[in-house]
Amino acid sequence: MNNRRALGEGRRAPPRPPLQLYEIFVRVAEACSFVGAGKLVGISQPAVSQAIARLEDYYPGDLFVRRRGAPLVLTPVGEALLPLAKAMLQAADQSFIRTEAASHSQRGRLSVGFYPGVASGPLREGIKSFREECPEVELDLVESMPSDLHAQLCARQLDLIISAFVAYLGAGDLTQEKLWSEQLVAILPERHELAGRSSLRWAEIARMQIILRAAGGDLSGYRAILAAVGPGSLNCRQFAVSRGTLTQLVTMEFGVAISFSSAVMPMPGVTAVPIDGANATVPVEGIWRANDGNPIRHRFVRHLREAAKTASDP
Repeated sequence: MNNRRALGEGRRAPPRPPLQLYEIFVRVAEACSFVGAGKLVGISQPAVSQAIARLEDYYPGDLFVRRRGAPLVLTPVGEALLPLAKAMLQAADQSFIRTEAASHSQRGRLSVGFYPGVASGPLREGIKSFREECPEVELDLVESMPSDLHAQLCARQLDLIISAFVAYLGAGDLTQEKLWSEQLVAILPERHELAGRSSLRWAEIARMQIILRAAGGDLSGYRAILAAVGPGSLNCRQFAVSRGTLTQLVTMEFGVAISFSSAVMPMPGVTAVPIDGANATVPVEGIWRANDGNPIRHRFVRHLREAAKTASDP
């Protein structure tokens, strides 16, 4: 049945021609003969003729001018279709290339959320090596506090979060893996009486004014320090500032800040002293949805593991 009819308003569109017919059409146009096109695609001349006849059923006119003993010539309809047919074939080829690359974690997008204090160290090195291996993957990076990161992960706005101070979630739909540990340090004014010490104990820190970042009421850092210090309370003040500004406040002697050693920002007027004790290291964990089947996330986590191992090797 010939489908050479204009579609009326509200009329269902006819079935689309198989992509193979466009492949044969392009080869005929290139070879200017059915026989030559058949050799290019590996089918007989009658099969090529039948394929072109089938394709012509979908369009309002012949695609080629057929003259005995003369090369085939495109009709105006064929000339209009040729660049579109080539574009469709190219798009089909690209779809296979891109999906194949995605299946091998070479293309796509990954959304990673991370706690502000872990931006340096293994996370930085892991991101660098991942981007070197997978430059076509688009990374979306989000810096936020643990509670907000967890909420975004559960809302499927993030594929993976890298965070400290996260309680064991115990959820069957989430995977939680320790990737590395961070040493805690106290950032003191250079003129502080304990600034010259090689290390500090939690009992000494508990007697100081401690300043923390405030972020939407997230108290994870405060709770972690309180748990490390033990029974009692802490003399803490919170400021809605960046990490850099918090260090500036230390130079102005607002108090003492607690940081990861890898996140310490060199700044005149302050010194970083390691904290000694059983609770002086904090695990940094990767958390993602269990069985997400995301090969890009899997590869990214592998790079983080390798960066963490390199950082811990003597």
